[in-house]
Amino acid sequence: MDTRRKFLLKSAGAAAMAVLPGCAEEQIGTAGQTMKTNDPKTALILWYSQAGHTARNGRLIGRTLERLGLRVRALDIRECDESTMKNYDLIIMGTPVYYLDVPGNVRDWLRDIPRIEGTPVAAYSTFGGPGDNQYNTAWYLLQLLADRGGVPVGIATFGNMSTFAPTWSMGNEKRILKYRDRPNEEIYRQVRDFAKKVLSTVRGGTPPAFKKEFYAGEFIKGSFQVKLTRLMITRHTIDSKRCTKCGICVEKCPVGVIDIETPHIDKKGCIACMGCVNNCPAQAIDMAFLGKKVYGFRDFLKKHAITIIEPAELRGGGPQPGVS
Repeated sequence: MDTRRKFLLKSAGAAAMAVLPGCAEEQIGTAGQTMKTNDPKTALILWYSQAGHTARNGRLIGRTLERLGLRVRALDIRECDESTMKNYDLIIMGTPVYYLDVPGNVRDWLRDIPRIEGTPVAAYSTFGGPGDNQYNTAWYLLQLLADRGGVPVGIATFGNMSTFAPTWSMGNEKRILKYRDRPNEEIYRQVRDFAKKVLSTVRGGTPPAFKKEFYAGEFIKGSFQVKLTRLMITRHTIDSKRCTKCGICVEKCPVGVIDIETPHIDKKGCIACMGCVNNCPAQAIDMAFLGKKVYGFRDFLKKHAITIIEPAELRGGGPQPGVS
């Protein structure tokens, strides 16, 4: 069976090749930019995370910087008071690769934040399995931070097990299980090294430029893929008999289209992030993808007896669940 990505590429058709972007070089940051400080004392670590991978990396970045002497605040963007961002000496932000791009809700959030003039900024993306366009996703995130006045100082990508629920629900479990050991200690080493490198760059006082990679699938990333995926979601409701009204799905929905009291999901406003089905502890989100029942990441982990091991700095007594 074709993967979701191959299906989308085929559905775009050969005619779309005519609108592929050229190979013109794009870059953000120059050696001449001025940071407001070369001796950071405080850092803000932000993330948007639906299944826990991006948040885990963010917490590890924060812990690493704490050990290097900085005062750190680390949290999801949905908990962040944007007005305080300009007060930090360093900002690092992460996002999952979402349909080959930065999630639309994250883009909207960043476009509305106050200016962070001169603040050193770094970006990372998390990707499932072999990945696709993960570097450019981090690059776009860094560009958004730079557009608000930030000075780019770092970029990174970190692999993990995919959390796109339709993949295993459609019978392609092997594709996901091939990476069941991720994130592993090697990934966590990369995360720590990224935090150290970012801090070293800031202290060095000479921010580099970051070039975007050429990617032939630019024409199908983001909203194009979201629209096609929504067409493939043939059912998306709440099973009132299973629902405990815990509110997790409402909390995780980035666009506020879930009402557990009715219960109702506004499918037109849904951005197919899979946050509701992946995080519901009661399997109350009744979703079908091309007619196949979808089950979430929590249940996938249980089915295959997978425990995601936290990095040593975050364990607090032992392995933690894979979803946060």
